[in-house]
Amino acid sequence: MKKTLLLAVPIATLSVVQVFAQTRTISGRVTDRITGEGLPGVTVLVKGTSNGVSTNSDGTYTLTVPEAGGVITFSSVGFVAQERAIGTDAQINIGLSSDTKALSEVVVTGYGGTQDIKEITGSQSRVTEEKLLNQPVQSFDQALTGRAAGVQITSPGGTLADGVAIRIRGVNSLSNSSQPLFVVDGVPLNTLNNANVFNGGNGTRYNPLADINPNDIQSIDILKDAAAAAIYGSRAANGVILITTKRGKSGQNRLSFNSYVGFQEAARVPKVLNGDDFTLIQNEKAFNANAARPAQYPTAIIAKDIDLNGDGVPDRTNWMDEIFRKGIQQDYQVALSGGTELASYYASGDWTDQKGILANNQLKRGSIRLNLDITPKKWLKGGISSSYSKALNRGVLTDGYLAGVTVAGYNAPPNVPIYNPDGTYYLNSAGNLGNGNNLTQYVLNNYNHPTAITELQRNNNTTQRIIANGYLTVEPVAGLKLTSKFGIDYFDNLEDQYSSPLISGLGRSYNGLVQNNRLNQNLWNWQNYANYDKTFGDNHTVNLTAGVEYQEERQQQVYTPAENFVDPKYKNILDGLYAGTFTGGGSLTARGFQSYYGRANYSFANKYYASFTIRNDADSRFGKSNQRGTFPAGSIAWRISEEGFMSNYSFISDLKVRASYGIVGNSGGIGNYASVTTIGGGQYADVNGLSITQVGNPSLQWETSKKLDVGFDMSVLKDRIGVTFDFYNTNIDGLLLSAPVLLTTGLPGGAVSRNVGKMYNRGVELSLNTVNVRLENGFTWASQLNFSVLKNRVVELATPNDLITGVQRAGVGKSVGVYYLPEWAGVNPDNGNAQFKDKDGNIKQYNASTLTWTTLSGEPTSAIGAADFKYTKKSGYPTMYGGFDNTFSWKGIELGVFLQYSGGNLIYNATRQGLMTNSLNNNLEEIKDRWTTPGQKTDVPKLVLQDNVSTQNSTRWLEKGDFLRLRQVRLGYNLPKPALAAIGGMNNVNVYVMVQNAYVFTDYKGTDPEVNSNRNTTTGNIGYGTDNRSVPQPRSYVFGVNIGI
Repeated sequence: MKKTLLLAVPIATLSVVQVFAQTRTISGRVTDRITGEGLPGVTVLVKGTSNGVSTNSDGTYTLTVPEAGGVITFSSVGFVAQERAIGTDAQINIGLSSDTKALSEVVVTGYGGTQDIKEITGSQSRVTEEKLLNQPVQSFDQALTGRAAGVQITSPGGTLADGVAIRIRGVNSLSNSSQPLFVVDGVPLNTLNNANVFNGGNGTRYNPLADINPNDIQSIDILKDAAAAAIYGSRAANGVILITTKRGKSGQNRLSFNSYVGFQEAARVPKVLNGDDFTLIQNEKAFNANAARPAQYPTAIIAKDIDLNGDGVPDRTNWMDEIFRKGIQQDYQVALSGGTELASYYASGDWTDQKGILANNQLKRGSIRLNLDITPKKWLKGGISSSYSKALNRGVLTDGYLAGVTVAGYNAPPNVPIYNPDGTYYLNSAGNLGNGNNLTQYVLNNYNHPTAITELQRNNNTTQRIIANGYLTVEPVAGLKLTSKFGIDYFDNLEDQYSSPLISGLGRSYNGLVQNNRLNQNLWNWQNYANYDKTFGDNHTVNLTAGVEYQEERQQQVYTPAENFVDPKYKNILDGLYAGTFTGGGSLTARGFQSYYGRANYSFANKYYASFTIRNDADSRFGKSNQRGTFPAGSIAWRISEEGFMSNYSFISDLKVRASYGIVGNSGGIGNYASVTTIGGGQYADVNGLSITQVGNPSLQWETSKKLDVGFDMSVLKDRIGVTFDFYNTNIDGLLLSAPVLLTTGLPGGAVSRNVGKMYNRGVELSLNTVNVRLENGFTWASQLNFSVLKNRVVELATPNDLITGVQRAGVGKSVGVYYLPEWAGVNPDNGNAQFKDKDGNIKQYNASTLTWTTLSGEPTSAIGAADFKYTKKSGYPTMYGGFDNTFSWKGIELGVFLQYSGGNLIYNATRQGLMTNSLNNNLEEIKDRWTTPGQKTDVPKLVLQDNVSTQNSTRWLEKGDFLRLRQVRLGYNLPKPALAAIGGMNNVNVYVMVQNAYVFTDYKGTDPEVNSNRNTTTGNIGYGTDNRSVPQPRSYVFGVNIGI
């Protein structure tokens, strides 16, 4: 027996050696067939054995398999399992299709609610972390552009930390309150309307959404219709964006490091005249004026070359090169997560340093996050979500008309130097850009020195932000969860401006001026709600939610200026070296909010779904009799694909039709005390006293939106094609606006908050997800297309006249933001006169030499006046927009190409208008096409100095806003497992290069068809679509790496 056992040992050993000699290693990647993205956690198993592994976070795996071959199974929850013969391949890549019968994606619905996306009865879109990770943007909202149907996101310009404009299904209000409600981990976020923090709107802008690190976001759910958003009641009129940040999971700790570096440049800048052309054009203006009216214009030559340094070469300056630069950007992020069944955590830190495309524009920001979840008992769970951020934005003045650096740079004559020979700035006695010639003979030279503006002045914005909440959930009985959640949003901002006495403007008027503005804004939110889930029998499932919510916002602002500085080396209020009187002021405002809400979801046999939501809100902004509003919504859905008769249509994987209707409210666009009359201190001569500062309107009521949505969700051909379609109609009543009143009433500010009318938005949305190509060698091409088209009309106004902002209006029967202008009719080729059409369509021409109006036949006629103005058919708002995302994958190489498009709108190019004038500022190169010879066909009239009629507001400056933007091109590579094994300790490594805002295809002549200048007014939505010296969007070139350990 012993001999037998002794013999068995070497035989067994030889057998084991033989087995090991007959195995080999294969690797590969498992992806989602729809998106082409890697799937983590997929089980890869040699069939019939226990030999298996799970895929990594990028979907890659490495597995030891028998040399003789066999079969590998790939399985994951929510996907159809696949089998593949091993054969002789060293690499096996496979794509898994979603299992429509299994649990699909779970989306957030608010107040502790989640639903399988296939059970959703409303209109809701989701953007996942893959689309937000490592984007070269200052805030996550910029990365959402073109990613979701019905969501229009536009950038106001290219300055750092500037907020974007987000509109869900069109403009839903006439006021500045069209931004959606943002909710972070269940608590509303204070967005400050993405406004300018500083008094008067001339400071550095602050984007409150930039305080959330995009890499900390797990998912973003966008609630668009009433069924999805009504649970948020009066704050949901403009839609709701739910942001869920990352949390730890039970299992192995994970450490990730992400970083990118790159540079930015202005994608497009105005093409202005060089020094030689500038001198020629200005003198031509003067020559024609002198020839026509020599008594008024005795000199025919006004622009002369100068040579300050005496080198014999006329001074020339390219001011575009002075105000724009290549900006370096770098970002570093680290995150650690993990946990056990008892507790889990997610911690991260981020540091970013970006230099913008404008000289001296720089942003430095750091943030940290800690999310904790603790489950001491099965029936008890608690946790926190917390983040802290601090940022310094060295801004440049861009809003002030004459003080703005872009205005100064565009206007500045190019035939002058930057500096004097002694190195000082080339300034005249008034602190303006010195001209060195006799340009001031006719017009005061009030052009600011662009370089001096950026280098001698200070415009810093320092912000600190804490966003945090804690929750406790008790489950006393199965299916019933009671939750209490308390959250805060603490915001502290200090804006510090210094205006130099060397430059014309405030600094010179006060012999040096420092202005400090500190803004503290605190929000607290307390929610108590119950969720109950129960399935009765096999077919009936109910989900109930009921709760109460309290919220308070408090804002304190202190303004402290100091003037007449004794020593220019000291430029701080705390230095105390100023002789002027120290004055200041401040304000304190508060707002209270209280709500009751409930929601009931029901499903039968996974085929029929119904949902009902109701919310009652009270807002202190309204008078006592109008503070409360009730907002109900209901929706139904039928999942047709689950019916027996659909078995004959096997190509349809899933099909659901749905409909919803509801009412939501809006109290944005008015002040916290709009319903009451307020008083404040004032002074007249030497007498101090109190006066009315605002006339209240106790009759103010809620702005309400009645929303209808009908749509369907469908996937076919084993989920290779997915389609979502929606038709919506939104009727908005009681539009809130600080509406102007006659100045003869004597009311302070000339405006009173009112409910001014009605309007509607209606449109269709289409989302299409496809797997276009899927080959056996692992190559895939997947696409995501979204398309939106909408129509807006004002139905009723309580005011007797149109509401006006600049050249745009809101009028009954017309779209918000239509233009009201005289019609441009081109240039008379015989004499170079500017031509316009009167109200009857007759052409009138203006002779700038004789200052007269005539008909085409030369008969005297009246000038074009207000009676000749006409409405345009199109407004400043696009009527169609969307995005087209493409992902090409093959053996670890991934190419992403993302296109964004928009159209159907008109842009008022005030930049072009200002740079085509007959004044003495610089002009666009377009002006070289001016009329000079009889018979010449051109669109630029004869140049005559100080002719302001030819360049007056008119349709001449309206241009189509259609564009197709190559928003992003990204090429990445995932290191294979053998390479990772050689490195050691790495779970995944991805390197990539990216170009953001690569190119824009458009006929628009300005810097960017997407920018918008009108945003500081109380009627900002009416004036949308004007481009007035806006900063162009930057183009970014980025190299990055993602490492997982």
